Amino acid sequence: MKPGAKFLASELIITIGLLGSIPFLATDAAKAAQASQENFTITILHSNDLHSHEDSFSEKGRTVGGLSRIAHLIKTTKKNTKNVLAVDAGDIFQGTPYFETYKGETEVESLNKAGYDIYTIGNHEFDEGSKNLGEKLKAAKFDVISANLDASAVPDLAAVVKPSVIKTIDAEKVAFIGMITPVLNEMAPRLDGVKVTGTGKNWLEPLKAEVAKMKSQGVNKIFVVSHCGVDQEKEMAENIPEIDVVVGGHSHTRLDKPVIVKHPDGSTAYVVQTGCYGRALGRLDLTFDKKGTLVVPQSKYRLINITDKIFQDGDLQAYLNEKGKPFAALATTFIANATGNFDNKFRNYPWDSPIGDLICDALADAGSEYGATIALQNRGGIRGPLEQGPVSIQRVREILPFANRLMVATLKGDALLQVMEKSVSGMLGARFLDVHGLKFAYDPSKEPGKRIVFAFAQNKEGQWERIAPNDLYRVGVNDFTFGGGEGYEFKDPKDVVDTKLRLSTVMERYLEKKKVVSPEPPSSMMPVDSNLAKLDTGKTKSIIVNYSAPGAELSIVKGSGEGVSFIKKIGVVPLMSPVVYQQSKLDESGQYKIDLAQLAAKSKGDTWVSVILKARDKDGKTTRVASVPIKVQ
Repeated sequence: MKPGAKFLASELIITIGLLGSIPFLATDAAKAAQASQENFTITILHSNDLHSHEDSFSEKGRTVGGLSRIAHLIKTTKKNTKNVLAVDAGDIFQGTPYFETYKGETEVESLNKAGYDIYTIGNHEFDEGSKNLGEKLKAAKFDVISANLDASAVPDLAAVVKPSVIKTIDAEKVAFIGMITPVLNEMAPRLDGVKVTGTGKNWLEPLKAEVAKMKSQGVNKIFVVSHCGVDQEKEMAENIPEIDVVVGGHSHTRLDKPVIVKHPDGSTAYVVQTGCYGRALGRLDLTFDKKGTLVVPQSKYRLINITDKIFQDGDLQAYLNEKGKPFAALATTFIANATGNFDNKFRNYPWDSPIGDLICDALADAGSEYGATIALQNRGGIRGPLEQGPVSIQRVREILPFANRLMVATLKGDALLQVMEKSVSGMLGARFLDVHGLKFAYDPSKEPGKRIVFAFAQNKEGQWERIAPNDLYRVGVNDFTFGGGEGYEFKDPKDVVDTKLRLSTVMERYLEKKKVVSPEPPSSMMPVDSNLAKLDTGKTKSIIVNYSAPGAELSIVKGSGEGVSFIKKIGVVPLMSPVVYQQSKLDESGQYKIDLAQLAAKSKGDTWVSVILKARDKDGKTTRVASVPIKVQ
């Protein structure tokens, strides 16, 4: 909207009260009203990453989600509001017994019954293969769009997928273009010849081509429905100024406010996502001027939390009740008890997570029959938290929904270290591995491939030994990761065993044996900063701490060697047998000096030191940094 538009709106209010004394304002107000009438409005209701969560579920003591509740909102909004479209940004498959039982049938039919209009394909739609996806999408009554997906190898899928769709609404043309993650081949092992077009640095080219095609057809309102993740969705909006809105998915990002991208030509784009599992439905009420430019002051966005206060659509709920009968008992069959919450923030942890540790413990327990002492689990394969209280079989299968199997193989130390480097080589998230039987530290500031600072493996006697490149290690891992999922390579594996055990089965058996499980603090891995503290070998041997955060809290921790341990009130530290030696604060210079002569005098045997620093910014956000362990004696 032009700067004057907001002023005109206030003039209209003044005109009502002062019509006699300022008659010219009425003319300006009339112009504003006429301009408003020439504008075009559209409402987009959107979801993403539903992951087979057709039913409502309990979370922190509350009932959330449920497609029949979303369906009620969609139908009610369409009845009471003009120009409404319902859009989903992919990954409707995989996550609960619905998909395990029906392989996508109920997900497609649920979107049909809920009244969705447009949908783009997510990577997990390929979990049962492209042929299955094509077969299931034949029943779709909504448009299926994906501009960077070449499905020609699977005719049934190619027949339903279009790069884009143009909707004529209120005599206005609105384009919707689909996009799927450009690294699909790393995430979906059963593509059956289906592939993405545009990869690497050229990943935006298919989208640019489709946008140009829409412009050539006179369309000036362009929406992207994306299953690429919020970071790449920002890139779309930033690099292609013709885009007005990106309705996103894949990264499970809850955006309570839209990401607003300003273009050099003065136009604006919105990027939106709802999180995952149908916890919220997004609502975009958008206004465009006659040139097709988004009028930001007249546009609104909000997330509608899906709770039990929202009515259920009777038709869809009756359908789900019938389809859910074969596995209804799983929700009330309890096999263990959790004494605390294994929370849902694990994808953002730079150290090991309680839920990841529990799963890796289960894998190691099952793998021990085949000699495994180490276990690895990618966080992308963990689909939710374990809450305090009774643990049902259904909950276990929702946490580990994929048909992945436990593999056991022997790796040389250098191959194991390469796998660990891959885990910490990028951003936190799906590729990051939780572990059992390993202790290691990594420095995210180093270049990928050179981030592991130290790494130890636990031998059969329970002792921790530094990983040696030529020594052999027996490792348990799921078949997706072992087979190259997310770009992993397990070099020259020996004595490979496919246990045929599904991960959820491994977890169920472990929980039945344990009966009670408790979340544990991290003690396997942690990030460190190689530049936080340096050893000064001058006349007075000392450690110099240098960090640009005056007043930051400083803890000097000493231990018997490198490792990973947890200290209450301090947190995870990169030492074995740690104790807090000293606590202080950085002075105005942001520096601190540790006298090692005094420290050594109070220590016996090998002594290592790590500096743990906690700083708070003006918004109260805490940054925690740990130094690389330094041997002082």
